Amino acid sequence: MNIAPEERSSRGPLIAFIDLLFLLVAFFTLLLFFVQQRQQISQQSLEAVQQNLARITGEQVDVPQALETLERMVERVVASREQEQERERLLAERQKRRARRDTVRLEYTIGPSGRIVHEGRTYSAPDFLERVVTPLRKSKWVAFRAYAAPETPFGAVVDHRQLLLKDSNEFDTYWDNVARTEQAPAAKPAR
Repeated sequence: MNIAPEERSSRGPLIAFIDLLFLLVAFFTLLLFFVQQRQQISQQSLEAVQQNLARITGEQVDVPQALETLERMVERVVASREQEQERERLLAERQKRRARRDTVRLEYTIGPSGRIVHEGRTYSAPDFLERVVTPLRKSKWVAFRAYAAPETPFGAVVDHRQLLLKDSNEFDTYWDNVARTEQAPAAKPAR
């Protein structure tokens, strides 16, 4: 009788898989051990910091709460710094735009009645804005210089100034509440 030889199966891949599985379990066990050990060390250092702060300040300090407060303060500082950088960027852009345009000096006088006198013509404030200032702004930057007689109410000068400068991104380089026709007082003789 002819007996068929016994079949042999290879167990090599199964053994390799079991070895790999054992190595993975050992790796994650060690990883878990080290993470737990790190957590214990950080907990101990946190308790040491709390004890040091309590000894220094004389009162019990909650370090996580202090860290949270410090984090909020840092966030505020960063936000204010970003706002400052944005302001500086806008100012730099404004300076570039301003450098590209010519500047014209617009001199006018505010009369006691609150009317604006410019180059011999009299205007109301909105009329002056529409007829003189707006056409100038289309091609130039306007530097305002206002004059007013001493009897002109100061509030009228301020109101005119606010109306003319509103939403213009311009500024008045100088303005007086003194009429330009008035002379400076004579110097007193030295004694």
